[in-house]
Amino acid sequence: MVERLEGDKYITPSVYAEVVEVGKAKGFGDAVITEELVKRGVILVKKPSDNLVKLISTHMDIHAGEAEVISLSKELDGIAIVDDPVARSVAELHGVKKEGSYAIILRMLWKGEIGKDEARGAFRKLIESGWRCDVGLYDMILNKIENF
Repeated sequence: MVERLEGDKYITPSVYAEVVEVGKAKGFGDAVITEELVKRGVILVKKPSDNLVKLISTHMDIHAGEAEVISLSKELDGIAIVDDPVARSVAELHGVKKEGSYAIILRMLWKGEIGKDEARGAFRKLIESGWRCDVGLYDMILNKIENF
């Protein structure tokens, strides 16, 4: 699905380490997929400016990976894919466009890149991977998929 997203796609070094290296050690299937997408150049590993990462890291309760993602998105005038409420607030504070993971699924559905069945399946996989949301957001996402 990632290959069908328009534009350049980046992952930061610490997110790559967490998703691929730690994920492979824990047996997560998405770790191998992400590693392959990086090897094929579909996703590029890019390190943000240290100064910006340091600035964003000063916010309490923000993890290193989230600070890198927000920093790189600001540098590239891109969209940060962040789900953590603290990271979303920090992104907003720094004027960084942000979306949740689920927004990628909805955007691809709206653009006709995937159908309802694939969108439902992708959303199910997102939840199975440990992504969490409240019941209201869950219902809203399913309704958007069903009523598309």
